[in-house]
Amino acid sequence: MRANCSKLSCFAPGDLLFRLTDVGAFARVADQMTYQRTIVQTTVAVQRVGISDADYRLCVHASMLYYRDGLTQGEIGEKLGYSRIKINRVLSMAREFGILEIRVKVPPGWHLELETGLINTFGLRDAVVVDSAGEGPLLESALAAGAATWLSQRLKSGMRVGLGIGRTVSRLPETFHVDQRVDCTFIEVVGTVYAQDWDRFDVTSRMAEIAGGSREILQAPGIVTDPDLGVLLAKEPSVVDALNRARESDIIIQSVGPVDTDAILFQSGVLGPDDLDELHRRGAVGDALAYYYDIHGSRIESRTDWNLIGIDLEALKNVPWSVVVAGGESKVDPIVGALRGGYFNVLVTDEVTARSALDAHAEYVQ
Repeated sequence: MRANCSKLSCFAPGDLLFRLTDVGAFARVADQMTYQRTIVQTTVAVQRVGISDADYRLCVHASMLYYRDGLTQGEIGEKLGYSRIKINRVLSMAREFGILEIRVKVPPGWHLELETGLINTFGLRDAVVVDSAGEGPLLESALAAGAATWLSQRLKSGMRVGLGIGRTVSRLPETFHVDQRVDCTFIEVVGTVYAQDWDRFDVTSRMAEIAGGSREILQAPGIVTDPDLGVLLAKEPSVVDALNRARESDIIIQSVGPVDTDAILFQSGVLGPDDLDELHRRGAVGDALAYYYDIHGSRIESRTDWNLIGIDLEALKNVPWSVVVAGGESKVDPIVGALRGGYFNVLVTDEVTARSALDAHAEYVQ
């Protein structure tokens, strides 16, 4: 006997409805039968489809045995005298001709179609779309909550989780929780950044404490004003070892930002207004980890690249789960560029931003 609902995720009893359009001996109106969490409801077919009575009957019988009674395709084949491959084709035919309809009840506030659109458009592994909450702290908290839920569902013992910097990432501990202790490691992927007091959030330590795991701190500044010093620090054995461990993360969570005065490097005094103008002139639309890129995702080299202590954009491409958490009007182009560059394979954003990102991508590819 196969585990019930193995082909579709069940949210709660009654959340899945399998409707069979039935004729002949199986024709019954509102004959509702429940097997564990699966509800199978048969209805009278208003219009016959273009297959024989024998095939129609076989479609209905196989569908009932599979979805209502929970038999495997092999067990159905043995019961009806057919091969497993034949039953697989029969179930496909039932869906193709509208004999079998599958309906999933989605809770309010879920945006599955948008998420699917993002996954398909940008080639992502996953996407989470939350309700829009305007701009500022409310939106940051909503996005962080979405990312925290995503992380708690995938976090396993032995995993390494790298955390970047940013206002939204700093809010992860607000809603992150686990049902039981997870022996994992949270690690910083960039050095300490003092701009806007982001260091005071101590996100890595707080996330490790909530999960019951451990933390690894990158004992170096994230940004230095002297590029020569940045080169020297990047060669320090302890820094090299820490960055290598960060690159081995199973999950990295990071945000992106526009090329404006809110940029990390501008806030740190490393970039000035003339630098921002030059980045704009060269086509930069956003940054991740303080490295810049254009709308197509191509790196835009900056004179400040040597001022940074942390992993770079290319490292993100090798992480199994590279998650970008961002939303708001100013983040649309940075999101599109980052996804088109392949730096992230998971997006957590809000509904309005998701639609804008899809529209922006469609415009750029025309």
